[in-house]
Amino acid sequence: MCSIAYCDTEQGGCVTEDISAMCGWGAEIFGVCLTWSCDSQEGCLTDFVDCDDYNVCTTDWCDPELGCVHQDTTNPCENKCYDTTCDPNTGFIYTYKDCNDDSACTYDYCDENYGCVNTPMSCDDFDACTIDSCDTEKGCQYVDVDCNDSDACTWDYCDFWVGCTYYPVDCFDLNPCTDDACDCTTGCSYTPVVCEDYNACTTDRCCSTSGCTYTPIDCDDWDECTVDHCDSSYGCVYSDVDCDDGNVCTVDRCDPRKGCANVESECQCDDHNSCTTEYCDSTLGCVYDSIDCNDDSPNTQDYCDAVIGCVHEDFTYETPEEGY
Repeated sequence: MCSIAYCDTEQGGCVTEDISAMCGWGAEIFGVCLTWSCDSQEGCLTDFVDCDDYNVCTTDWCDPELGCVHQDTTNPCENKCYDTTCDPNTGFIYTYKDCNDDSACTYDYCDENYGCVNTPMSCDDFDACTIDSCDTEKGCQYVDVDCNDSDACTWDYCDFWVGCTYYPVDCFDLNPCTDDACDCTTGCSYTPVVCEDYNACTTDRCCSTSGCTYTPIDCDDWDECTVDHCDSSYGCVYSDVDCDDGNVCTVDRCDPRKGCANVESECQCDDHNSCTTEYCDSTLGCVYDSIDCNDDSPNTQDYCDAVIGCVHEDFTYETPEEGY
């Protein structure tokens, strides 16, 4: 079956032609992946190349040009928390990763998408009064903050939220007779207050309740005929009281107990004349005005007598006789 016989008229006689090459028709498509032969009894025999290497860790196939190809099988597990190996007989072996980095300062875990993650540990204790750090063997360490500022004028302490706080020392001794101060080395000091006001008219002293007091000196000499005052340089000064009231109608004098007296005499301007009214003008002195004795009556004759005053004498008016 691998040849055919026919009669060649030109050559004469039977001719046998080998046609076994026709059995390799598939080689153009499958290349080296196809084996073929011709059996004289059975004819064309073709078979595909067996590329199985009996290794479960490879994927086997035949390339028409290259022949058998054995490619490592892709890890079917996408979880990056496993280390994957492959045994040719049993297949893939999955071992969970040990992500421990032997540091007490990290949180170690495995993320299936990223693999081992070693996140730095936060040692923050949210206490502003400690210095926080991490030792790779011992883990978080906390040391108290030293808030001492070496200043005797501050009260040093640590606040949980804000840390070191420095408050000024209160040196106030509640005594207004001392000047209170603070020295950063020695602390509070108290110096007596000097209450001198350089005023001869005050008595200067310091009172523990109110501080400096400047009490005016009492210059009163208990004499109403002096003007008492105080000069800040010389002290008490006394001058005579001026009792002149500027009124010529008064007699001016001074009594040591009662002070000025300005007495107006009732008889000072009396001229003993009943025909005058007299008064005293504070500027001009005595003034005498004549009395008006007119009573507006046609039946009296009005005049003034220096002793008795106004006189009104009746009189009759006679009508003149005819012919006069």
